[in-house]
Amino acid sequence: MSQQQVEHAIIVGGSLGGLMMGLALSRSGYTVTILERADSSLRNGAFIRLHTKPYRNSEIERELRHLASNGNNNVEAWSAIQERLRSAVAKEPGITLQHHTRIVSVGQNESSAWATSEEEQTFKGDFLIGADGYRSIVRRYLSPDKPFADYAGYLAWVGKVDEHLLPKKDWKKRQLSSAYFNDSAAGKLTTAVMPGKEGGTHLGQRWIGFCWFDHSHNPLLSELGVLKDGIAQHSLYGEAIPDSLLEELSQTSQAHWSKEDDAILQIAIKDRSLIGAPVNEYFPNILSKEE
Repeated sequence: MSQQQVEHAIIVGGSLGGLMMGLALSRSGYTVTILERADSSLRNGAFIRLHTKPYRNSEIERELRHLASNGNNNVEAWSAIQERLRSAVAKEPGITLQHHTRIVSVGQNESSAWATSEEEQTFKGDFLIGADGYRSIVRRYLSPDKPFADYAGYLAWVGKVDEHLLPKKDWKKRQLSSAYFNDSAAGKLTTAVMPGKEGGTHLGQRWIGFCWFDHSHNPLLSELGVLKDGIAQHSLYGEAIPDSLLEELSQTSQAHWSKEDDAILQIAIKDRSLIGAPVNEYFPNILSKEE
């Protein structure tokens, strides 16, 4: 890349992958536009463990790994990592992050690539990267014969609750950055202890995250439009979760999980803070496409 001309990258999707890719490209000398369909609110739900050890001797990788992991190997809330990456992107002069931008088509020719939004606005760059999830518009362009991820057959109910809402006698039973795994007739349940609001790590300050793998509601998911012809359309959250389903989840949790785990789930069910995310699998038959 010449010093006179700075190449411009378009990234479709502004979640963790898109934000991290944008930072890596910007710090490598590119200008970047990140297009995200959702608003700027932080995502509730999943938890992740990020490791600080780099894969290779790259200064940019070390910087970004430290940024994403906050310099430790803790299990952390998705939203905490997202917030750090967003903050870094906002300070990066070479990146523009645009929310409320739903991309409906992408294209390319010999000299450029572009993305067009629902409002018919076109964003043009030297190249384009897809980080737009399991219903990827970019994948549909690159691989029209296999445009969608396959539904794996189960839903993941994910969320987190404030530890101080749980019985105080249970606080010491869980260690920071530890994950706990359980199986029952109701599926599989993973819980994890994470730094809480503003990074609090003392007892009562932490978040307890959960991920409940549920394979028992596939017919209902089709009725609710979460699945269409076996393809996942969207997640299930908030008022879109029927009261009858919440009541069923509450009863199932009480019957099949320990009192400590049930207490976590009951809080999330009561305040409708859990998200039902269809789990998807994608095995690419190509990794790139040349015109």
